[in-house]
Amino acid sequence: MIYELTNPTELAEEIGKNMRLARVAHGLRQVDLAKMSEASLQSIKNLEGAGKVELVTFLRVARALGMTGGILESCQPKPRNLDEIERIEAARVEPTRVRVRP
Repeated sequence: MIYELTNPTELAEEIGKNMRLARVAHGLRQVDLAKMSEASLQSIKNLEGAGKVELVTFLRVARALGMTGGILESCQPKPRNLDEIERIEAARVEPTRVRVRP
């Protein structure tokens, strides 16, 4: 699946399905994964169904399933020009809010 071409809802659903497949591959029931990840059973069901949970819950479940490898890398900014690179670098060194000017 090409993730850039999907809308956020479809992407969340696809991630939820993949997490369900990973859970099944590990031989875990939803209740087992809930205990391992310190998430509620309802959160596991929500994640696997529609992909809707809090980010921290998603990360706990991903860690429990050994799926955290590419998460940080995929969330890195991908600048398209020198201007964007300079803004990213400025934001890295500034400890407070960064004002973005169009």
